[in-house]
Amino acid sequence: QIVMLQRKASKPGQGLGKTTGWIHRTTLLSRGVKMIPGVSYQKIDDDGLHVVINGETQVLAVDNVVICAGQEPNRALAQPLIDSGKTVHLIGGCDVAMEL
Repeated sequence: QIVMLQRKASKPGQGLGKTTGWIHRTTLLSRGVKMIPGVSYQKIDDDGLHVVINGETQVLAVDNVVICAGQEPNRALAQPLIDSGKTVHLIGGCDVAMEL
């Protein structure tokens, strides 16, 4: 069994073009892939992959894990630089890390 998890609560592939997302979802479903959105990843250990889905902690027994984690914006350095009087420009993934 293959399970595809994603952090976003939206339908997997929703950010793709309308027909492209539909085609990919249909292909995956026809091949038995289970897709679960809105997942928070906790840890991986000998018991499995620990996740939170819809507020419920679960441990998924897994043999293999493929991580396509994406990015989160990191603006941590910006405010201290601004506070010290520096001019700061947030660009690229540090500002908006969507779909990178």
